[in-house]
Amino acid sequence: MSSTASLPLDDLAQRCAEETEKFSRRQTSDARFCFELLRRALADGLSEAFTRVYQNYERQVLIWVYGHSRFAQTGEDADYFASLAWSTFYFALRGPKFAGFATLPPVLSYLKMCVHSAIAQYLRDQQPVALALLDDASDLAHTPDLGVRIDAAEVWEYICRVLPNKRDRLLARCVFMQDLKPRQIIQAYPKQWGGEREVSLDLYRIRRLLHNDPELRRLLGVGSDEPGGQ
Repeated sequence: MSSTASLPLDDLAQRCAEETEKFSRRQTSDARFCFELLRRALADGLSEAFTRVYQNYERQVLIWVYGHSRFAQTGEDADYFASLAWSTFYFALRGPKFAGFATLPPVLSYLKMCVHSAIAQYLRDQQPVALALLDDASDLAHTPDLGVRIDAAEVWEYICRVLPNKRDRLLARCVFMQDLKPRQIIQAYPKQWGGEREVSLDLYRIRRLLHNDPELRRLLGVGSDEPGGQ
């Protein structure tokens, strides 16, 4: 049995934290302790070990999120993508799947990839936002300019500026991206709204605000409300 395998969990986590700090300072470090902690968390399925892994690398995962070149376009909090990355990481590598890793660097590279994948997938999923807004724009008696290339990421980034309130952005995402109905939204977020009527009123206000925003209309290729508008 190796020296790392025989260590109690508390001692192992402490050594991992110490070696991680050394690495961050560009000092000579021993990666075996963190690798063993990850092995216990994922291969052995020890929840307490995974908690220690999370505590040790939480800051690094957030650094990766903030460092992503397109993070600012999402309009989301960094914690949102960190949570997605951790979830993907855990379910992808738990149990026998962890056997494909023999050292620490590839495991951390995979965790970093999970961060980048979460952001990339989020941006790809934003296309329904633009399509939903185009559908809703039909009641304004204007036809979208189909020759305009819709950049979903740019549209969502602008929507986040128009809707600075986090609850409004959440509602917009639920309706435009996830196609949820008021009843489903209440079930998913019971603490955010008092009932379906409150959801509907907020949604009506948001739709009017977005529909009447000239810059958003330009991004979507929807003509101006004014007679003769471009």
